[in-house]
Amino acid sequence: MRIDNVYEMLKKLCLEQDRNLGRVHGVSAREIAARLNLQRTNVSSDLNKLCLEEKIAKTAGKPVLYRLKESDILAGRSAGNFTDAFGSVIGAELSLKNAVRQAKAAIIYPPKGLHTLLLGETGTGKSMFAEIMFEFAKDEGRIKRNAPFVAFNCADYAHNPQLLMSQLFGVRKGAYTGADRERSGIVEKADGGILFLDEVHRLPPEGQEMLFFLIDKGLYMKLGETEAQHRAEILIICATTENVESTLLKTFTRRIPMAINLPPLKDRTFKERYELVEYFFNTEASRIATEIVVTPNVMKAFLLYDCQANIGQLKSDVKLCCAKAFLSFIMKREGQVWVHSEDLPDYIRRGLFKYKENKDKIDRYVGDGNVTFAFGKNERNMVEEGGYNFYEALEEKLNVLELNGLDDKEIKLIMGLDIETYLKKYLLNAEKKNLEDLYKLVDKRIVNIVDDFLVYASKKLKREFSPRILHGLSMHIASSIERLSKGKAIQNHQLEEIKRSHKAEYELAQGLKKKLQNEFKVDFPEDEVGFIAMLLSLDEEKDKSEEGVGVLVAMHGESTATSMVNVCNRLLGVDYAVGYNMPLEQKPETALEEITALVKKLDRGKGVLLMVDMGSLVFFGDMIRERLGIPVKTVRMVSTLTVIEAGRKAMLSAPLEEVYRSVSPLQPGWDPLPESEIRPDSGEKEDVVITACLTGEGTALKLKSILENKFNLGEKNIEVIPIDIASQAEYRRRIKRIAREKNVLAVVSAIKPDEDSLPYLSTTDLLDERKIEKVKEKIEALSSTKLIANMTDVIRENVRIDADKFGRVFQRFHADLRHRGVRADHNTLTGLMLHIACVIERVQSGKELHRLKNYRGLIRDNPERFRLVRETTGLFEHEFAVQLSDAECVSIMRILFAL
Repeated sequence: MRIDNVYEMLKKLCLEQDRNLGRVHGVSAREIAARLNLQRTNVSSDLNKLCLEEKIAKTAGKPVLYRLKESDILAGRSAGNFTDAFGSVIGAELSLKNAVRQAKAAIIYPPKGLHTLLLGETGTGKSMFAEIMFEFAKDEGRIKRNAPFVAFNCADYAHNPQLLMSQLFGVRKGAYTGADRERSGIVEKADGGILFLDEVHRLPPEGQEMLFFLIDKGLYMKLGETEAQHRAEILIICATTENVESTLLKTFTRRIPMAINLPPLKDRTFKERYELVEYFFNTEASRIATEIVVTPNVMKAFLLYDCQANIGQLKSDVKLCCAKAFLSFIMKREGQVWVHSEDLPDYIRRGLFKYKENKDKIDRYVGDGNVTFAFGKNERNMVEEGGYNFYEALEEKLNVLELNGLDDKEIKLIMGLDIETYLKKYLLNAEKKNLEDLYKLVDKRIVNIVDDFLVYASKKLKREFSPRILHGLSMHIASSIERLSKGKAIQNHQLEEIKRSHKAEYELAQGLKKKLQNEFKVDFPEDEVGFIAMLLSLDEEKDKSEEGVGVLVAMHGESTATSMVNVCNRLLGVDYAVGYNMPLEQKPETALEEITALVKKLDRGKGVLLMVDMGSLVFFGDMIRERLGIPVKTVRMVSTLTVIEAGRKAMLSAPLEEVYRSVSPLQPGWDPLPESEIRPDSGEKEDVVITACLTGEGTALKLKSILENKFNLGEKNIEVIPIDIASQAEYRRRIKRIAREKNVLAVVSAIKPDEDSLPYLSTTDLLDERKIEKVKEKIEALSSTKLIANMTDVIRENVRIDADKFGRVFQRFHADLRHRGVRADHNTLTGLMLHIACVIERVQSGKELHRLKNYRGLIRDNPERFRLVRETTGLFEHEFAVQLSDAECVSIMRILFAL
């Protein structure tokens, strides 16, 4: 009978509400009528009869809702073992419980469900969650079993609204040149099903507005049409990693009533994380059809390490560890694949450091003994991803290598290289962090071209590029294209030097130039090719951030600086800049102390760029530089753009001055600080010798005393700076810092500095007179060069001769003396320079020279010395076209030899 069908439908819908929402709010007569294809009045009549018979209950108010009696609901709960699409979701009853309820409510909400926005960080499973919502909709009969699920990534067309419109809504024939046929859009393909818009924050305002009419009216028009004449019945699910308030139009979000937050992995329970790890290992075991055995420490590390890219990264990390372990398996022909701690990358192993503080929680799942974890090869629901099975490829390659007669050592080397390539591919999320963030700054086409190019260049150059080169080079090329598009020139003054010094990189850059020109129709000059080659040559596998300029952002407010820095670091793909928040009530003295400590920590040998907003912060840079001796440049009126540009330059190991200057065009009303802040240090540097010792400054001080005595450094006004060596990195940094401020003549230490240009003596060399003599000669030559340069300035102001020419000739004269074994202290050189300069002036002007009495007797008593002076002063006679008399040469001899 009809009334029985009405009751059964009411029962079905009420129990669905209880299962999906955790409560029963009731069902309207209209909904039951629609489900049974009956007249609403007839259904309403039957429902009221059931109420009179006390089989069901109804609510007061409008609309009237009908529901089962509480006893029938409880009976339904105990009788039914409900399973649905969400039943297999890990965490559905824990951290995802609320999200699952919201999703079910969005799907079953009458009449056709609610459009939904999924919110969460990269890797939290938004795409998977949307697909499960689709399966649930089919299970519940909200859409047909053969209904479509169409996914569309908005980032792919974010830079071209017209192309975006054609992809979404299709194209009418003749809409533009080349549109020779009617084309369907994804909206038409999704009709009757679900349209999933991933990265919806990348949809420009025009794109969001295009969807308004579709959401409101169910109508749309194709590109080239003037009115909406196509109908589509779709449920829209959007996903974003960004702040909805700042990236989506309010008029758009109002049309998406359901917002579901998916928590990051760090906010999921240990039980969920354990089940995820277990699932991923079972998946790999199924894929290779071999049991995988995991040690307790591996499980602990996977449960505790900092997994920045969430579930997506966790999945990749399990995969790459299995790949590494699989190599040992196929080489040793073992019965199982064993995953040990050594198969884990360092960043995963570091998770073990957290074990002690989480021991009680972890031991519930891992235990506190030596129990291993075996993951079976026949687990259910293990689906191969795509057509490529890396494990099979490894086995095939192994067979080929064995057939070719290679020994085990060679095979292991070759197979290891394949594993490395595989690891690098799947470590993308861990190393490059979030590539999607780069798309927010740069056209995706540029990023993809550069990414492919770097893979190719890596093979050609036989070296790996650090992850940040993708960000830096992509942003540089985007900037160049923009500049060239505006008709602005690009000039590279080092082009010829780059061609000579970096031939391989330059040739590769030519290939990249062609690809970019073909894609963007922009003519790249050779100067730009040089810049690309230079960027490639600057990047090395070692962490150059250890040598780069530090970037510190200091701003007033509780979170202003750190918020800006977090955004910039995400966009740059590396945690480079550091933020300091200065609360408005904080005293400047306190802020200065804390910022000084940060500058000291951030200095890696090239100084620190201090980026500030206003007030007292503006003056901190000079004060810190004076206090620490660390180069500090200050940029005022900081903005997100300036921090991004500064970070980009600093990541590429640019010097402080270049980083500082690079931000100026980006800052409206940019106002450089006073000249004392921005002027390059052109002042005279003091001569110093550095002594360093591993055992502390006490030993270094003893070395100082020995050196001052052996080299007579006090007479030469040369300071000895003793330092202790806490670590090699600190040693290098301190020497670099001193070298920036002082003129380092030599380093005496047990550890040789990196700079080959610095004269070096080991502590044992102090016992070797020959080595000491060589360093002494070097010190004297360097310090004398500085003295001669200073005296040249004095002569320029006081003597009427070509001072620069005289300085150059005197350098040669002094070198000749040293070569002949004649040493002169600074006082002697000073007197000698002034005397010879005045003699030349008097001879050139025709004035009579003072003749020394008894000069012939001095020649007779010192024949060798006189001949030496006569030969060496010939330089001055030749260069200045003068003739020096014997008497004048004797005067020079008396000064030189203190006669």
